[in-house]
Amino acid sequence: MAEIGFTEVSATTQDLVSSIVQETLKERAKLMPLISDYSALANKGTNTIKVPRRTQFAAADKAENTNLTAQEITFAADTIDVSLHKAIYAKLEDFADFKSNVNVQAEIIQEMANEVALQFDRDVITELKLASTSAPDHLLDYVDTSGDALALADIANARALLNRQNVPMADRYMLISPEREQDLLNIDNFISAEKYASREALVEGMVGRVFGFNVMVHTELDAVDTIFWHRSAVGYGMGLNPSFEQDRDLASASTEYLLQNLYGVEVLDSGKRQVYINGAGA
Repeated sequence: MAEIGFTEVSATTQDLVSSIVQETLKERAKLMPLISDYSALANKGTNTIKVPRRTQFAAADKAENTNLTAQEITFAADTIDVSLHKAIYAKLEDFADFKSNVNVQAEIIQEMANEVALQFDRDVITELKLASTSAPDHLLDYVDTSGDALALADIANARALLNRQNVPMADRYMLISPEREQDLLNIDNFISAEKYASREALVEGMVGRVFGFNVMVHTELDAVDTIFWHRSAVGYGMGLNPSFEQDRDLASASTEYLLQNLYGVEVLDSGKRQVYINGAGA
């Protein structure tokens, strides 16, 4: 008589868990929806993703009986290396699993998913900190150089820099540490998210708006850090979506668990679409 056992259902189980992990990544990676997604260009065999950018035309005055001078538009490309291969491996002995009064396997899967999401945010923050240091400098010090307190003037300076680079007004964000959040709450122009956002937005870390920036709090920032950016400042490409596998290790009477994914994250446009204040400046 044919029987359906672990071998028959394990592949389905792993696909289901991989799907859950992917959803967790989307939910817990706070910065993933706030940068540009080029995953559609990351096909099998792709080592790099090319993101084109171009110069701009300038409107010229047309004098009577005088021909206009033809303008050129040039193209360049930013490169996203799809080379961040992240993996988490764990092993659970049957004896320990049996003696535990919690679902250890479920905890392992959840913790793996949470860590993958947090690692993605860390990689994004690393790229957001690569603000341009060429004129105009996008790496700044606080106006209050003695106490490094975040003030309205700092936000105004960041806004002005992005405006000079013709960065679109929509989809601008501001990332602060929990320590800088205390400063922000004392700024009169700050609009708390409680007045306009849903409960989900508050849970995900959106705390409010100020000068057109949607403000997020993140524990992975150093206490003194504040970052401003537009969605197009950083791009990512997911080459291998998070996949979960498990297998038996008979010699140790245990189960092995592996979670892995492959992606790339890269600053775009030479760091001119973000501003980083770190209490030190250039």
